[in-house]
Amino acid sequence: MDYKIKKLPKSLVEITVTITAEEMPKYVKKATEEIAKDIEIKGFRKGHVPPHVLDQHIDKKFITAHAEELAVRETYSEVATKEGLFVVTRPEVKIEKEEPLTYVATVAVMPEVAIKDHKSIKVKKEKVEVTPKEVEEVIDDLKKHNTIFRDAEKEIKNGDRAEIDFEGFDEEGKSVENTKSTNHPLIVGEGTLIPGFEENLIGLKKEDKKEFDIIFPEDYHKKDFQKKKMKFKIEVKRVEEPIAPELDEALIEKATGKKHSVDEFKKELELNIRNKKEDEAKVKQENEYIEKVVKAMEAEIPEAMIEEEAHFMLDEIKEEVQSKGIEFHKFLEQAKTSEEDILKKYTPEAEKRVKIRLALQFLLKAEEIKVGDDDLQAELDKIKSMYPEDEHKKIESDFASGRLSTQIANRMAIRKLFDKVLKEE
Repeated sequence: MDYKIKKLPKSLVEITVTITAEEMPKYVKKATEEIAKDIEIKGFRKGHVPPHVLDQHIDKKFITAHAEELAVRETYSEVATKEGLFVVTRPEVKIEKEEPLTYVATVAVMPEVAIKDHKSIKVKKEKVEVTPKEVEEVIDDLKKHNTIFRDAEKEIKNGDRAEIDFEGFDEEGKSVENTKSTNHPLIVGEGTLIPGFEENLIGLKKEDKKEFDIIFPEDYHKKDFQKKKMKFKIEVKRVEEPIAPELDEALIEKATGKKHSVDEFKKELELNIRNKKEDEAKVKQENEYIEKVVKAMEAEIPEAMIEEEAHFMLDEIKEEVQSKGIEFHKFLEQAKTSEEDILKKYTPEAEKRVKIRLALQFLLKAEEIKVGDDDLQAELDKIKSMYPEDEHKKIESDFASGRLSTQIANRMAIRKLFDKVLKEE
């Protein structure tokens, strides 16, 4: 076997292989043996047909074609392994000549990645501060969540709970379908109804009636209603005023299950808010760093890698849709789209994903990031501690099979990478 390799643009490699006439008999023999296993000829057991009998019943062209297929498969694999080619797609094979058998295999390989001066890429993490106002906002939400309402003979204002009957009418005075409701509950001012609707409730009392016009917004979710003018008739059936609790130890225990003084609770809230903001700042810093790295990266990415990633994203969408009990073809019909349209839509995001993956692989190697067995075991123990004991065996089984251990190793490697490259000087 003779071969030559030619590099093409976009990380494609062209492999030309010539198999000598002296090498072909072994592939013909192997092809004959494989065909003989499946063919049935009267007077012979399946899989035990002698070659000379097989020749009488099978077109020689069929055996030759299968022999060529075996030859291409084995020699291509041998060349790829010998040359250390990290192939990322199946080869496109074209037979150039039958004698001697010569073929050209074009295959995409992992692109060479270069990131110039990657060590000079720095991104500072935003300084995190927690204001008293932010703490008070959380306390207000807690009070709101524990607010009760009681009937009141009063005019409605924002924050009150009301129950109303309403119905919409077109400009000719005809009732509009799907615009009628009775004893409809709402917290006035929360904006759950059409913009402008709730403002018309302010100042009304129980049993009051009112008529007013509303123009639906142009981005309203029902297209038939967009920018449509409609008259609403309403009647107030009930008004309730909010009774918000005071922040005390009883409310704190009810909300957290722990006994805390008000001051202790506020300090814990501040710490929780700070930790959340620190995490958000860290994620933002990491994302900005990766964006800069990808921008500085040079790599000829094969189209096949991007196409494969787009198909992977399509499969994710299929799984999500089907998990909701919807058949995917019906989802496509309802959305008035196709798989081709989805692939086209997500191709830019697929390219971005591929670039990020390549950049991370480069950085992990350049920064010599390693995850040892002790690291993995410690992380496994941490994961197990978060689950009931009866689930530990399954977690250990997934880890031993390589599925979970690979995920953990990748996650830890990236964490170590960011800890190193984003370390504050």
